[in-house]
Amino acid sequence: MNRWFVAGLVTLALIVLVSPGIVGRLAEKSVEENLNFATSESDEIMVTTESFDRGWFTSEGRHRIELGDGSLRALFDDGSTGQLPSLIVDTHVDHGLLPVTSMSRDSGSLMPGLASTVSTLKLDAGNGEIFDMPGKIYSQVGLTGQTTLHFLMEAGSRDVEATMLRWQGADVTVKTHPESGSVSFEGEVLPLSFLNQGAGVELGRMTIGGQRDRSQFGFNVGSAHLEMDSMAIKGGDSPPMSTGALLIDTNSSIEGETVNAATKLHLSSVPAPGIGDIDFIMDVAFSGVDARSFKKITDAIRNTPASANPQDAIAGMYPLIERDLQKILVSGLEIRFDKFDVSLLNGNLTTKLEFSLPPTDPDTDFSWSALLLALDASADVRLPVALYEFAELMSPDVGMLVAMGIFKKNGDHYEMKAEYSQGLVTVNGAPMPIPIQGL
Repeated sequence: MNRWFVAGLVTLALIVLVSPGIVGRLAEKSVEENLNFATSESDEIMVTTESFDRGWFTSEGRHRIELGDGSLRALFDDGSTGQLPSLIVDTHVDHGLLPVTSMSRDSGSLMPGLASTVSTLKLDAGNGEIFDMPGKIYSQVGLTGQTTLHFLMEAGSRDVEATMLRWQGADVTVKTHPESGSVSFEGEVLPLSFLNQGAGVELGRMTIGGQRDRSQFGFNVGSAHLEMDSMAIKGGDSPPMSTGALLIDTNSSIEGETVNAATKLHLSSVPAPGIGDIDFIMDVAFSGVDARSFKKITDAIRNTPASANPQDAIAGMYPLIERDLQKILVSGLEIRFDKFDVSLLNGNLTTKLEFSLPPTDPDTDFSWSALLLALDASADVRLPVALYEFAELMSPDVGMLVAMGIFKKNGDHYEMKAEYSQGLVTVNGAPMPIPIQGL
């Protein structure tokens, strides 16, 4: 027999028989890294390893995901509910450069890597009851730690005490790389509902997708997309409130030392008593925001303790973010509402807003009045005559807007075009000086 052929067989045998034990230790570490990575967005979520029994070819692990001390826990724990619910993740791992043992189960694969896993989920209600949750997570852990997770859930239902849970299935794929901090995801969640004595929420089909990468400033940038067919909120004896489609698109990026971001939102068929269904469209973006100060402010907001009085929370947080807020303002930025539209039976109200601050000398003392002088802003509002007449019918004071020249009729629409620059506001061509204290 050709010795090279024999050498190949021996090498293959070593890979199949010896590598699982060696790779098993790496696979255990990788499973924990991916669980920790999945919860790394919040310091208030804890992952603990309850067990990990590592064998030569296969391993079994159990991890628990729960809320740690912090504002999120305080929101749900008022001291009267005892132990809070937690999520239990049971994982079966087939490890080895060629995970041959995975072929005996669903979604097994011989793709080379550290591990091929399947995880099931359980909900610990906190009162001693544990419920099996629908769906399974199949994953492939690559040689460098990158992981592909595939969540599959078939249609089903469950009654828990007085609550009825119904779902039609889900198929979601997530790709992660804990070392680089990158994540991509896409998938579909079919209609589901949570009802308790006729009250609850019914959600239509959802599709999701996106890409997220860790920036050099310690926060994530990328894109995300969510589309939901419908939503209904039922209040038992009260009439249900339902909406049409919801669409959300977001993207963010780093340019030099600044962060740019944009969000588009479209919500259709929102019921309004006495008016009819309303559609909302918003398209907002900001650019040129100092990235380091942005990170410090978002951290401060996230770490601010929960408070029953929002004003107290803001008052306590402001001293922590004041310097970074000033840094963002003096560094310059632009905020645009390219669309802020409302569609009604009587027509469409359209709004465009823009605010622009140029960079100022960082060595000068901070001054709010100086910022107001440097600010450039504009507003463009249009509404159809029929909508204006309806608003005037509901509130006669609306007519004062035309009498003051704030709105002018132009064909089938009333319009307002306003600009602000160097302390002067111009509305429909008429100047309106604004006194600024300290000038």
